[in-house]
Amino acid sequence: MSKLLIETAEGVQLLTLNRPETKNAFDAELWSLLRDALNSASDNPEINSVIVTGANNTFSSGVDLASMVGDGGADYEEPFETCVDALINFKKPLIAAVNGIAIGGGATILLHFDAVFIAPEAKVKYPFSDLGLAPEVGSSLLLFQHLGYQKAAQLLFGAEWIKGDEYFDLGLARYVGGDYHEKALSYAHQLNNQSIASIIETKKILKTFNADAIAEARQLEALAMKKLYGSEDNLKALEKFFARKG
Repeated sequence: MSKLLIETAEGVQLLTLNRPETKNAFDAELWSLLRDALNSASDNPEINSVIVTGANNTFSSGVDLASMVGDGGADYEEPFETCVDALINFKKPLIAAVNGIAIGGGATILLHFDAVFIAPEAKVKYPFSDLGLAPEVGSSLLLFQHLGYQKAAQLLFGAEWIKGDEYFDLGLARYVGGDYHEKALSYAHQLNNQSIASIIETKKILKTFNADAIAEARQLEALAMKKLYGSEDNLKALEKFFARKG
C-alpha cells in the first residue's frame, strides 16, 4: 500500500500520511510523494483545496531517523527541501487535520498551512534540542512571529510537548475539538462556495509579505543544521534516542 493515500471528492483532496508502523514518519519517499501530490493538486483545476492528515490517528512523528543512518541521509535532503517548497508555494487553501502526535518535521510543516484543525488530545513538539539539531523549514522565524521571542524560545529550547488545546490557545490552530476532522472537511467544502481565483490571488499577496524572510530563515537553519549534524552532541542525542526506542 502507498505511503500516501489520495482521495478526491467535490473539489477537496484528502492526503493521508500512511506509514502507521513508524507513526507516519517521513522518509525520502514520503516527502517525494507528498511533494508530487501537492504540485499536482496546485495545478489541477478540479481541486479547490487540500487536507493533509495522518493514518491511524497520528499526524506524523517527523523525520524517520532510522532511514537516515549511514548513506540514507544523502538521499533525504532533496525530497525534503522540495516538499517544503511545495508546501510554501501551494496556491490553494492548505488544511491540516491533526491527531495523535506531530513532532519535528510533522510539527514544523504545520506552520505553513492556511488552517490547522487539531484534536484536544493531540501533542505537538519541536524536538531539536533533544536531538542536538537546529530548527527547520523556517520554524524559528514563524514561531517568533506568531508567539514572540520568549515563548518561541521556551518551545524550542525546552522541546516541550504542546497539547491540542494549548496549541489552539497559542493561535497556531483555527479549531480544536474531537470533531477536528469533520470540521476540516466542512471548512474545505465551505471554501468551495467562494471564488477560488480570488483565494489564489489573495493567498499569493499574503505569502509575498513573508517570502524573503522565510527564505533567509531556512538558509540560516540549514547552516546551523550542517554545523550540528554529526557533531558530538548530535551523536550522543541520537544514541539516547535509539536506546529509548530499542
